[in-house]
Amino acid sequence: MNNLIQNKKIVTYHKINAQHNLSAHFDIYQGKDVLITVDDGDVSFYHHMFQLLKQYKMPAILFVITGLIDTKIPFWWDEIVYLIGEEEGEKKVWEVKAWPNQKRLDYLQQLREKSIKPPLEQVQLTTAQLQEMQAAGVTIANHSHTHPMFDQCTEEELREEFRKSRQFFEERQLNGYNLFAYPNGNSSPLAEKVAKEEGIQAAFLFDHKLPGNSFNPYRISRLSVTDTTGAGKLHFILSGWHTKLLPVRKKIFNILHGR
Repeated sequence: MNNLIQNKKIVTYHKINAQHNLSAHFDIYQGKDVLITVDDGDVSFYHHMFQLLKQYKMPAILFVITGLIDTKIPFWWDEIVYLIGEEEGEKKVWEVKAWPNQKRLDYLQQLREKSIKPPLEQVQLTTAQLQEMQAAGVTIANHSHTHPMFDQCTEEELREEFRKSRQFFEERQLNGYNLFAYPNGNSSPLAEKVAKEEGIQAAFLFDHKLPGNSFNPYRISRLSVTDTTGAGKLHFILSGWHTKLLPVRKKIFNILHGR
């Protein structure tokens, strides 16, 4: 595990809309200590990135939401957007992420009951696909069972997430349960404590930073990249300067807009 993670520049993707610039990304990664991670386990990973990983022989970790595998259950944030519309829904998702977990669950249930739209379905990855990818060298890892915000969960809810995801990994003979990415990157002292006690050996943030000088296995930094990131910007991100300048740019933006 340490050889896979330590001293690496770790990039993270989410949904892969198409191959877009991925081949150019992989050319840039060659000869660099880069570890590719992908959160959520969207089926697009299998169709658009998996073949490139095999072609370039690069290490990667795919963090999956175990409760969605072998189903057509949608990602809950996509369901909110579907039920209340794109513009309002995108804003609402960010608001809901700051709610206590039970309030989030209650809100989703209320939306479903009030909506006249047919239930949203999304094709998810299958166990067979996960096992195929693991056999080809992709590490299939843990992104929780239902993707709640871990800083908004009770201890009982956190332990239930780990219990169910552990059962999933054991039953399907997948090896990456002890590698964990906090959903949305949201962590807390309680979440870290429970993760350690539930057998997690490494936990990843979503903070758009390079790893610091001191290595904390429960707060591993990652750089945010998308499949549409251009080659020049990717070089800039990997250099670390993008991370350093981003807060300055945000501060200037807020000043110019009176925030």
